[in-house]
Amino acid sequence: MYKKNIKLDYLHTFFRNFNLANGVWMVYLNIILGFNYLQIAIFEVIFHISSLVFEIPTGVIADVFGRKVSRILGIILYLAYIILIITTDDFFLIVLAFVLCGISYTLESGAAEALVYDSMVEENIESEFMAVNGKKEVIMQSAAFAALMLSGKLAEVSYEYVFMATGAFFILGLISILFMKEVKIEREKKSLKELLKDQFITSTKIVFKNKRLFLLIIIGAMMLAPITTIFFFIQNRLYELEFSIAMITVILGFHALFAAIGGFYSQKLERKFGEKKILFFIPLFIVICFWFLNTGTYMIIPFIILGFFDSVFYVVLSDYVNKMVESKIRATVLSFFGMAFSFVMIFIFLIVGYVGHYVSLQSAFIVLGLIVTGFYILLLPILKGSKEIS
Repeated sequence: MYKKNIKLDYLHTFFRNFNLANGVWMVYLNIILGFNYLQIAIFEVIFHISSLVFEIPTGVIADVFGRKVSRILGIILYLAYIILIITTDDFFLIVLAFVLCGISYTLESGAAEALVYDSMVEENIESEFMAVNGKKEVIMQSAAFAALMLSGKLAEVSYEYVFMATGAFFILGLISILFMKEVKIEREKKSLKELLKDQFITSTKIVFKNKRLFLLIIIGAMMLAPITTIFFFIQNRLYELEFSIAMITVILGFHALFAAIGGFYSQKLERKFGEKKILFFIPLFIVICFWFLNTGTYMIIPFIILGFFDSVFYVVLSDYVNKMVESKIRATVLSFFGMAFSFVMIFIFLIVGYVGHYVSLQSAFIVLGLIVTGFYILLLPILKGSKEIS
């Protein structure tokens, strides 16, 4: 009965990640609309502040009102973001667009994973979640690869067409969600106000009392946020190095292709090496890749490889976190992961945008390498001294 949710989520994942705008939005804001790197960094910071503020409330919405409801609202707000981004060049309206985009992200982030995992719980197949999540990562990155291969060529015709096509694929994703079956979570009979309050308090206590869960959330945010940052800023760095927009999106596409390979092999790697080695060595490889990003045009090689490590790390980490959380608060607890990610992104994106604007993007990449290295150095004593990480 609930197994169809998994296949429908695969379908939704493909449509949602056939996002042609991902490879061109920073160039669009910079070259077409005329915003500088610092202003673009502010837009992204606004996005993550919105994510930070609304992550837990939207997780509560998903747990109380339903994961389908949350995901549907998320797509509606993303479509509103697209309409604004292609119809105005006003700074404050673009800020509003990124606020809507941030809230859209939070409505999807915890709800999507919670709906799939709890559907598997209903079918007694939750032990297969890492495999399902790995397949989902392959679909996600394959869709991103295909979209990026197309987006550069389409952008050469019209950037507006890129965003409009993205909106069309999101509408197809919405249709797949409408056919999903909501997972029913048993709750005590309380008023809506009491339910919302209890949901927030219970989830918060679990995250901060469970040291292993808290550590995994922090480790994930500190390693995954820099990769997201470099994915966006490398668009403009390659443009500075005189790569065409079509070639830039092809490079981004190969990053996604390697991420798909990482998703495919994630479960095999986890079974072979175990949790502690994954958490020790994958971040180390990420750090090494970041330092090789400062090699001129050769930066495309470590950037593409980063896709693989990003995907493996995310899939394995996601499985660990889900195994520690019960169904009735899953979306809310997963939102803490999104909140930690947004917090780190605000810090990093603003620094990179500031250095990129006032010094150079090349200098900003060096600063980002220092930040990632610092994060890894901070993680080492935590991992070595933690009995919670096996």
